Amino acid sequence: MIFSFQNASFRDTETGLYNQAYFMEIFNREWHRLIRDNDSLSILLFNPHIRTSSETEKAKLIQVGNILTEQTLRSTDITCRFNEHCFAMGLFGLDTEGTKVIVTRIQNALLEQEKLGLLHCNLSIGAVNVKPELTIEPGAIFEKTITALHYAEQNGVNAYQLETYTIH
Repeated sequence: MIFSFQNASFRDTETGLYNQAYFMEIFNREWHRLIRDNDSLSILLFNPHIRTSSETEKAKLIQVGNILTEQTLRSTDITCRFNEHCFAMGLFGLDTEGTKVIVTRIQNALLEQEKLGLLHCNLSIGAVNVKPELTIEPGAIFEKTITALHYAEQNGVNAYQLETYTIH
């Protein structure tokens, strides 16, 4: 990606994806919209287990980010580089079943890349679906998503864990 000051505030310079700050801004806006609309959202965290110590590994990380972005077909969905090693995705106005469809689409796209010999990675996916409410702290959703990602990592290669967040 070519650097520009216009993109610097909301794009990750290495991958060209949105950065965490921009993702959180969009998430906050959508959270309040979905409270008004009485609709749900899903947050997904992806760990491709790629260390960016070499240019080859960095290229692999960029490739994974592009594959993730290509699997979201709606303009309201957003993918970002969440930290040095993980990606995040926001699926707004989507229920648990719709989230499963996206996860399956991502897994199939990665499998296809592997069959073609273009990419091999172990992508762990943690996901949480929630219907936003004023009584739910948005930070709790991210904590739950991180926990789901850890469960997916314990479940083996290319595993995912999808949770539904509800108030008891």
